[in-house]
Amino acid sequence: MAVKSERKGELKKTIDSNKYAAAFAISALLLIIGILIGNYVSSSKIKTIDKMENDLKFEMMSIELQDLLYQQSPCSFSITPLEEKLEDVNSKIAFMEFHLGKKDSNLLELKKYYSLLEAKHFLLMKTRKNNCNLNYSLALFFYSNNNSFIAESERQGYVLDSLRDELSPQKFKVYPFDVDLNLDIIKDLEALNNIAEVPTTIIDGAVFIGFHSKDELRKYILS
Repeated sequence: MAVKSERKGELKKTIDSNKYAAAFAISALLLIIGILIGNYVSSSKIKTIDKMENDLKFEMMSIELQDLLYQQSPCSFSITPLEEKLEDVNSKIAFMEFHLGKKDSNLLELKKYYSLLEAKHFLLMKTRKNNCNLNYSLALFFYSNNNSFIAESERQGYVLDSLRDELSPQKFKVYPFDVDLNLDIIKDLEALNNIAEVPTTIIDGAVFIGFHSKDELRKYILS
């Protein structure tokens, strides 16, 4: 009986050891699979972002040429296709910001070029509004991704995006400018509008410092 009991104990230990070994092997396999999937996803994401970056360069060059063409005769063209391109570029930059981080050097270079296009488009829209008997509101939005200002800047940015979607881009046009890009055109716009802090929103010349609600801004635009 003692021998049988001893054999049973040894058998139980062997089974337990096999269970632990199997559990470890399964865990290791799952970890390896997870790493492989993660590497594949990361590689695919990098390829997607690289392609998007190259596409953006061509798209922004196209926008710049269209903008120059429209400046020759600002009242003769429909600007909607150009604005749709600008919005598409903005969405892609936001996608890259999310995946690469707001401080990625390649992304910042793209943002600088995009900001120049935005400034040119803003001036074109201002000319059209003044000379072509068109009715819409123009908003300049100065923001920062600095840790001290990013939370309030993002809140105000969401409000402006939501308001533009509600009123339609044809009636309310928003031009966001990252003051941390250190671009002369952004500095000039800040100086012309006496911008001393961020976030600040300027709608048709009216200055809104800090965060302002959607209801407040809508009321001003529609008044």
